[in-house]
Amino acid sequence: MADYSQLRLIDVHHHCVLPAYEQALVRSGAADLSRPLRKNASAEEAIASMSQFGIAGAVINPLSVAGVHHGNDANARYLCETTNEALAKYVSVAHEKLGFFAPIPFPDVQGSLKQMEYALDTLGADGLIMLTNQNGVYVGDPIGEELWQEMDRRHANVFIHPARPAFVDDLNLTLWASIIEYPFETTRVAANLIYHECMKKYPNIRWILAHAGGTLPYLSLRLHLMEEGDTKKPSFAQRVPEGVAPYIGQFYFDLAIAGSHAALGALTEVTPLSHIMYGSDWPYIDKHLVSMQLDNLMSAPSLTKNGFAQVEHKSAEALFPRFAR
Repeated sequence: MADYSQLRLIDVHHHCVLPAYEQALVRSGAADLSRPLRKNASAEEAIASMSQFGIAGAVINPLSVAGVHHGNDANARYLCETTNEALAKYVSVAHEKLGFFAPIPFPDVQGSLKQMEYALDTLGADGLIMLTNQNGVYVGDPIGEELWQEMDRRHANVFIHPARPAFVDDLNLTLWASIIEYPFETTRVAANLIYHECMKKYPNIRWILAHAGGTLPYLSLRLHLMEEGDTKKPSFAQRVPEGVAPYIGQFYFDLAIAGSHAALGALTEVTPLSHIMYGSDWPYIDKHLVSMQLDNLMSAPSLTKNGFAQVEHKSAEALFPRFAR
């Protein structure tokens, strides 16, 4: 593996699996299908692994695809609160190196509002994390209107991570869902947020899409079909006469498992470098893939020397000031 000691990466896609989260899943009767081999269960373990990749700071994602809500609001609220309290303790070991995204129990809107306030105002979370869907309700659904309003008022950072879609077991495919289906999940949310006017009505929410937005850059032209094929009354074209284009580049993106020259080329065509941030997906993926991504980023034609610095740390520092020197 190359020497990355001169890098100063800010990683906005860095996993851990805390005992508090696993215990709350058991209480909810939920199965965890992800079962990572490495868990970063302690802050010291996370910091030690970060150093080998040149990661100076990381915003911790505490969720697996098991998510937070399994049909019972009370259990989901308990899971989020106990996990967030454990996260606050976790990052207190090194505030200059570690931050965290706080889970909220969506689609329980009132529980989500309460947990957002507690996590951001009392525990000092750096943002919120939502899986693409819980119980079939996707982020951006009008059911969450009150929640989106409050996120907008707070100028919240909201990280969107894919969930395992419920239909995977019906596909009769042996491919692991994370290989193909997860990127499509993220794309569904991006389209949903545009279609339901969340991007238009709530421009202060900083939506961070995992894995370079899934397939969003590639499908950016195809999404214009919303403007002419909508049968809802009033139609999308009537509600959003400016169309899809102004909103695609307003998302923020991490580069976890998307650090190829091809993916970067597409992404930089639809959004400015200031909206692109480094993401490792460690420790859910193997070390050689983290290294491969880094090597690609440092040699990418779409990133000049200044462009690499933007993706390396400057974009993240603008959203997460705890990491700014």
